[in-house]
Amino acid sequence: MSKTKKPQITVEHSGPSIFEVARYVHEETVRHCDYCGRPMSRSDANDYGSLCESCYMKEYYGKEVY
Repeated sequence: MSKTKKPQITVEHSGPSIFEVARYVHEETVRHCDYCGRPMSRSDANDYGSLCESCYMKEYYGKEVY
């Protein structure tokens, strides 16, 4: 019984790392708060819509965050 030689697989990566891509996507400014104009990241916009966290808490819960 002879063993068959398995081919060597080589993977090359060109471009930014997954960490760099994630950081760019989550830290880029995608909109500004409708009340105070504070820049909002994609993550903030997904969590709070058109308001930043501070304005959202003031509007819906009557609480100051900061």
